[in-house]
Amino acid sequence: MSGAGEAPAEVPAIRVQVVHGHPLVDRAAEIYAEMLAAAGVKDPGPVHQPQGRAPMRTTFHVATDAEGTALGCVHVTLGNLEELAIADLVDPEERLAAPICEAPAISVLPEHTGKGVTELLYRSVYCFARRQEALSLATLVDPLTLELFREDYGIMFRALGPVRSHRGLELVAAGEELHALEAGLRRSRPEFLAFLTEPFTDAERRRFGL
Repeated sequence: MSGAGEAPAEVPAIRVQVVHGHPLVDRAAEIYAEMLAAAGVKDPGPVHQPQGRAPMRTTFHVATDAEGTALGCVHVTLGNLEELAIADLVDPEERLAAPICEAPAISVLPEHTGKGVTELLYRSVYCFARRQEALSLATLVDPLTLELFREDYGIMFRALGPVRSHRGLELVAAGEELHALEAGLRRSRPEFLAFLTEPFTDAERRRFGL
């Protein structure tokens, strides 16, 4: 079992798939909607791929067990700020460098929290962002979760605007450029950075300056 800010112990039975045009997408969308509703989000609406968007611009990252059962997921979008869910919540002077990899919420089934699923999903999003040549990462969280990212994980997201009411919750858009996040982790949580970068090949490490 892993605690916040720790790289999880190896859990061979759990793996994360990046799915696009795959049967798991339907189940991932169901879990995502269920968890948003459980968190009090009002009318989360359908999650679907925007028309005309290039392949891999909208994906689900789905953590599954050995039987293929979905345990948690993240809905990820890659694009310019105007294409993202956080667009209206970002102050003009706080814009991030694009392309931006946005993961506005993470959904993990309650019985699987604290078992490393969350950290594996974080790693999948980070690796996806790097491999898709994103320059920044962004999310949409409540202020306490933003503090958790910073204090417990060493992920130094900054607020990109004020706290606002969004779909019935008090949330803040947060994010940072990837090079700044990596530099912060290198100083304060090198073991977590090592966990995040573990899937990369040597060629990818050289390419990304790691």
